[in-house]
Amino acid sequence: MKLSILLITPLVALISCTTDSQTNSADITNPVLKDSKYPSAFPVKGDRNKVISPYRPYNIINIKGLKPGHFARDISTAKKDANGKAITSSAKIFLIPMPSATAQ
Repeated sequence: MKLSILLITPLVALISCTTDSQTNSADITNPVLKDSKYPSAFPVKGDRNKVISPYRPYNIINIKGLKPGHFARDISTAKKDANGKAITSSAKIFLIPMPSATAQ
C-alpha cells in the first residue's frame, strides 16, 4: 500500500508542474521565434480577425484573440500522421501583421 502511494505522489507532482508551465507559457518569450525571421501574413480588407497566410495555398486564417506581432501557425501546411490528422507542431509559422488603415 505504501509503495503505491509513493509512486502516485511524484506522478501527481509532475502533472501539476506540467499544467502550471503550460498556463504560464504565454508570459515567456520564445527566443527561437524572437530571433528568427518569419514571413508576415497579409491582412484581409474589412476584417481585423482574419489574415491571408503567406504560404501556399494562401488560406484565410482566423486570428481572433491574437495580437499584431504575435506568431501563428498555418495548419494547412502541417504534415499528416498515419490517421490523416494534422501534426500541429509541423505547421509553418508566420507573423501577424500590424493593423493598417485599409484593414478596418
